[in-house]
Amino acid sequence: MNMVAYFGAAALLILAAFFVFRVLVRRDYRQKGRLTWCSSLLELVVWSLYMSFPCLYNPPQWVWFWSDRAPVSEPVRIAGVASIAIGFVAAFGTMFWFGLRRAFGLQVKGLVRGGAYRVIRNPQIVAGSLLVLGSILLWPSWQAVGWLILYGVVAHLMVITEEEHLLALHGEEYSRYCRQVPRYVGVWWRRESTAA
Repeated sequence: MNMVAYFGAAALLILAAFFVFRVLVRRDYRQKGRLTWCSSLLELVVWSLYMSFPCLYNPPQWVWFWSDRAPVSEPVRIAGVASIAIGFVAAFGTMFWFGLRRAFGLQVKGLVRGGAYRVIRNPQIVAGSLLVLGSILLWPSWQAVGWLILYGVVAHLMVITEEEHLLALHGEEYSRYCRQVPRYVGVWWRRESTAA
């Protein structure tokens, strides 16, 4: 794998994510109060490009992560497959529970604080990181670790744009929610008491 191509592709993806999330999506939220179909589609394109990124560095058989050909020990392979399975079920289960229109920013009525959102403000992002981590366990390399870092950057660009919009939309209610529930993972004892 050519390092120049790897880092060049990563830089282009970060720039694309910045433009889509921090410019286009942000503009839609400010001007329309929700995403347009175009912005939702562009978000999907950014995430599709991200998910295609391993094709630059993984061996041709990497997509068959459930096979015995993964270059890791059996316990690591089981952990990798389990991480992918849990991440898949949690990410898509939360998305369907939340509602697809709401998950894609097309419906923005009301602040959701139930289900997984009582524990983490972005359960789909955390679950997605389990998918990536499982792939890294199965096909370990420094490039794969770079893929995890890239996930963090792209996801964070999206999350801060969404949180900015939710704060503008819901004001103090959202601010209080942010103080009570961690963004990704957090320190549980720092929550505000709900009994007060």
